[in-house]
Amino acid sequence: MRYKQIAHQYITDIQQGRLKPGQRLPSLRRLAQQHDVSMTTALNGYHLLEELGWAIARPQAGYFVATPLSEQHTPSFPTFKSEATTPCQPTAAEASASRLTSTATGPLGVSLLAPELLPTEAMLRTLRRACQRQGAQVHAYPDPQGDLRLRSALASHFSGYGFNFAAPDLVVTNGCLDAVRVALEVTSQPGDVIAINSPCFNGLLELLAQMGRRVLEIPSTSEGIDLRQLDEHMAAQSISAALFSTTHMNPQGITLSVTQKQQLAEMAARYQIPVIEDDVYLELGHGQITPLPVKHWDKAGYLLWCGSISKTLAAGYRLGWCLPGRYLDRYLQRRTTQSFGASSPIQLALAEFINSGQYRTHLRKVRLALARQISIYAGIIKRHLPDSASISSPTGGTVLWVQLPGLDTDLLYQQALQQEIDLRVGALFSTRELYADCFRINIGWPIEPEHPENCLAGRQLLALLKLIRQQLGME
Repeated sequence: MRYKQIAHQYITDIQQGRLKPGQRLPSLRRLAQQHDVSMTTALNGYHLLEELGWAIARPQAGYFVATPLSEQHTPSFPTFKSEATTPCQPTAAEASASRLTSTATGPLGVSLLAPELLPTEAMLRTLRRACQRQGAQVHAYPDPQGDLRLRSALASHFSGYGFNFAAPDLVVTNGCLDAVRVALEVTSQPGDVIAINSPCFNGLLELLAQMGRRVLEIPSTSEGIDLRQLDEHMAAQSISAALFSTTHMNPQGITLSVTQKQQLAEMAARYQIPVIEDDVYLELGHGQITPLPVKHWDKAGYLLWCGSISKTLAAGYRLGWCLPGRYLDRYLQRRTTQSFGASSPIQLALAEFINSGQYRTHLRKVRLALARQISIYAGIIKRHLPDSASISSPTGGTVLWVQLPGLDTDLLYQQALQQEIDLRVGALFSTRELYADCFRINIGWPIEPEHPENCLAGRQLLALLKLIRQQLGME
């Protein structure tokens, strides 16, 4: 449609620097004359730019180029002295409520891509072919380390990013959390202290609680994490291992700088302390370049790199992997005694999907969709919340982290639950009394900016923002 063409031309001009943040855009009348369109079409073009976060309307003044999300006020991260704490397992009631909201609604709470962004039919065709090829071999137990064809496909796939490893060094697991769990088992014991990001994905905190580990929260910074404090604890040998997300961290979306990643690998080797790298969002960047993991700089084998296809392709396939480094033998021994491996047909299907080039094509499409959705969701949130609200500027992943001083997130959670809106509030991401004015939103479900009310994710986002406005006395 014509108004969309006009809007996307302005987006191109902004991206290429021909229009600067804060610069005034043509008046509606002039825009209509320049493009030979009606006033209604011109207005719709500006409304679309607003919805996508590229323009802002100022009463009695007109439309102006918006400040990019990356240059706007982002949530602050508290500075604190790291001390060992004990994570708590959710109560039965909390677990039940979480299951209810996750299964009943899903879009805003669980960090996942919407089904329409996933190549379901293509994967099903690949899976059917894999089952047919297996024949009677389907009755055999799979290799506990993982099918060599899949491990080879993954090694070839990641070499395309400049991250090289050998297939015999990789272990296939039942998802990323399973990979992390085994890594924790081979590097620590119940009661040990594990260094983690702060804020930290609540699923990892629950896993650590279930395994009887204590945690040491390391503050986040604009570059990544406070490596000075981590270095002090490593030097004092007060931690047994570290568990960090390093690229497009959940929930704040930060990626450690190359310098930080190099330093982290060097510290692990110098102090001989294992570092488990949860890299499940590595391939969901919003740009063209995929960062290298910390494991790339690991020369001594103290990094255990974990990933999966749960966020990129199919959570239900339960396929992940780990490069355990010097812990390979112990890792394999643990996998052999605890598990008879991952599903062979699914492993073979994924190997074919990767080798055929379909996986890389899918990832390119998803990255473009996420980059667009980040702008749409952030734009809607900005329009409905006061200027004091801060929104994260993630480099990738599927979540936004929002901070609003004075917000009672406990009350907000209860109100959202009553309306069957799944929500992750800030307190879930820490063992300390932090992030009480923050919440996390999944942006993995597409929303049409012109009509957000036409889809479930849009309706729930608008309803959630209305609850916040009511709490703040804005309605």
